[in-house]
Amino acid sequence: MTQRQITHQYRDPIELIWLRAANDLGLVIERSTEVFAAYDGKGTLTIGDECDFDADDCLAQMIFHEICHWLVAGRRGFHREDWGLNNIDDRDVVFEYAAIRLQAALSQPYGLRSFMAVTTDWRAYWNALPEDTLKGGDDPAIEIAQEGFHLAKFEPFAPVLKRALSATTAIANVVREQLPNSDSESSLWIVTRSRHRLGSLMNQDKNLRCGDCAWAIQSETGLNCRQHVDENDVLPEVDANEQACHRWEKRFSIDDCGSCGACCRQGFDVLGVAADDPFLKRHADLVQIRDDGEPSVPRPNGVCVALGGDGSLNGPYRCECYETRPRNCADFEVRGAACLVARRRVGLSR
Repeated sequence: MTQRQITHQYRDPIELIWLRAANDLGLVIERSTEVFAAYDGKGTLTIGDECDFDADDCLAQMIFHEICHWLVAGRRGFHREDWGLNNIDDRDVVFEYAAIRLQAALSQPYGLRSFMAVTTDWRAYWNALPEDTLKGGDDPAIEIAQEGFHLAKFEPFAPVLKRALSATTAIANVVREQLPNSDSESSLWIVTRSRHRLGSLMNQDKNLRCGDCAWAIQSETGLNCRQHVDENDVLPEVDANEQACHRWEKRFSIDDCGSCGACCRQGFDVLGVAADDPFLKRHADLVQIRDDGEPSVPRPNGVCVALGGDGSLNGPYRCECYETRPRNCADFEVRGAACLVARRRVGLSR
């Protein structure tokens, strides 16, 4: 039998995508069983062999993680061995945490946060991260990650990361729908997420529908989504039977305001009162004149002075002068545009 000459070889497409990303950023990838991941400060990134990887890890994730280390280290990190980190002790662990936060923040909009999750000893930290990994808090890694996220918006990083993450998502969308039944629960591809046609990630609960969402608004032209306003403040139309996006919320009414109170606390900084509003005379003790000469109701630390309760221990949020509240408050629309803004600001809505 004549021996067939092999002229081509198969490579994992996700590997190829991220090898290209590394190359475009000026990195040369080498493999070695001697290290898990090491950077020489001269452009060569050495990554361990697959035999040392966890079952839910891959070369693509490793390269992405190292790029995040570079972003956290700053542009000069390219010229520093191991991105300037000392791996002998814990003095630089904050930079590892920052890279992990950045990795989650960059991959999440593409539906790849779980797919690109870190493994090894850092997985516990990853699993404990909140949805918004860059939101201010006590962890000193947050500020460092924020700086890395800012750097990722510029060349050469921005176009390379966008292309690599987008291409990974495109492959994930195909593979996820073609998994054999035997792999439908265990495959890493199953944790990737597709996008709603309006741009948000799809809700992981496939039974939820746009028509049942709190932010689906009925208008003269049909059903519109308040969560996806375009640059012209136009609400796009949605089909009530469409699978919902990850911003879906159960419908609520004025009866549910007691557990929210966003509009009366940190949702807004100022509550202005019109000069002809009866509230000025009825509740003169609650009104102050701002530096611009306009009357308003004070909001120390963002909370209206007329707001009682705390939504839980001390009872539901309640306005202590609700029946005679300012006109601006009376005109406030439950599930309206301002309602959504306020809920987003206090972290109740996405």
